[in-house]
Amino acid sequence: MKNILIIDDEFEMLQSLGKILSHITDYKINLEQDPNEALRLIEEKQFDLIISDLKMGSISGLEILESAQKQNHELPVIMISGYGTIEASVEAIQKGAFDFIEKPFTSRKLLKSVEKALSRGIDISDDNLNNAQEIHGITYSSKQMQSIINSIEKISFQNMNVLILGESGVGKELVARAIHKLSKGKQHPFVPVNCGALPEELFESELFGHERGAFTGAVKTKPGLLEFANHGTFFFDEIGDMSLPMQIKILRLLEEKKIRRVGGNKEIDIDIRIIAATNKNLEREIDEGKFRGDLFYRLNTFQITVPPIRERKDDIVLLANHFLTDLCQKGGFLIKRFSQNAEEALKEYSWPGNVRELYNVVSRAFYSCAADKKVIENDDLLTFLSTGKQKLNQHIFLQSYKNAKESVISKFEVDYLTHHLKENAGNISLTAHKCGLDRRSIHRLISKYNIIYQDES
Repeated sequence: MKNILIIDDEFEMLQSLGKILSHITDYKINLEQDPNEALRLIEEKQFDLIISDLKMGSISGLEILESAQKQNHELPVIMISGYGTIEASVEAIQKGAFDFIEKPFTSRKLLKSVEKALSRGIDISDDNLNNAQEIHGITYSSKQMQSIINSIEKISFQNMNVLILGESGVGKELVARAIHKLSKGKQHPFVPVNCGALPEELFESELFGHERGAFTGAVKTKPGLLEFANHGTFFFDEIGDMSLPMQIKILRLLEEKKIRRVGGNKEIDIDIRIIAATNKNLEREIDEGKFRGDLFYRLNTFQITVPPIRERKDDIVLLANHFLTDLCQKGGFLIKRFSQNAEEALKEYSWPGNVRELYNVVSRAFYSCAADKKVIENDDLLTFLSTGKQKLNQHIFLQSYKNAKESVISKFEVDYLTHHLKENAGNISLTAHKCGLDRRSIHRLISKYNIIYQDES
């Protein structure tokens, strides 16, 4: 039987909360109107869940939260308040609250939060860490990613801005999409834009739209991506690459919730959630004058840091097998698997390109193997991992000059093209421009080496 403590200095609300939960026989409900007595109970007794009002005279719900965490860091605390603001909810969540519910609320909403809070311990227990989980589009088994899932579920219902930090390729866009899927605006569009992929001269028009005749080639009025995302979520990927003039315009959007098309005079109301991501240290960028501090503080209402995959080794083989199974199913091949030695090689590699690089390595190993080969061995991965360079070089010396030269050139072409595809977020035109090649040459190389680029930022 789950032991729940409910704290509220208003008698009517306390009774109402108790009544909502009293219909569930598996819960033992403890009602406490005096927050001082509640602090004593938390120190003396064990509870599975605490539900507390935020404002209670001399003692706040945050003090209740602090006391509960001292007794048991994993003890979930649900905060309830009739003075709900984004600032209050962010503070409560950042200090460890499991959920923040604004009054008035429905019985269903409270019960759903209680159910999630009481089942959370099962999700992150050691017994379940070895089992693959796919929640909100994110496949994982590590404690680090479970912590991120918990954060996503806490903040999604609030219309607060979120800043996602992490190295290139860790899966920042997946986190952003998961937040959108759980948000109030989930029925409306999720619109991502890579701030470094669009040419500067086109960026403002793409985001804000333009009126007919605003510039040469503007033959008709065109709404921008921000209008398209109205009531939904807009994702600024790699916002650290945004120019200072555009940062000023985005700051105005965040402050006034209005936009104006290029060449237009009419202001358009915009109600969107902003999620931004970057692999840069924005505080250092601010010090160097490359990023506006006021924009940073607007975006950084809530921060999520996605760790590199080398720091969550439990996810490496899991994701590799996930990608491999997906490739087999899409290609109609026999289901392949990695040998034990191949799995060890995957775990030992440092993965500087993170999940994106892992996907490319699995894809290339998959397509380089014979169609009827069921097991991918260590040697099948060797040419695609930098840890295999020494053995690869030894192998080259045993080949004829012609074959060795072709091997080196092929590896160079694959690494060179993969690098530039990453840098340009898979944009063929930008990649061709940066490489000094035409689009046809880029497509030829992609086809030649079966390079599959999947943007996981």
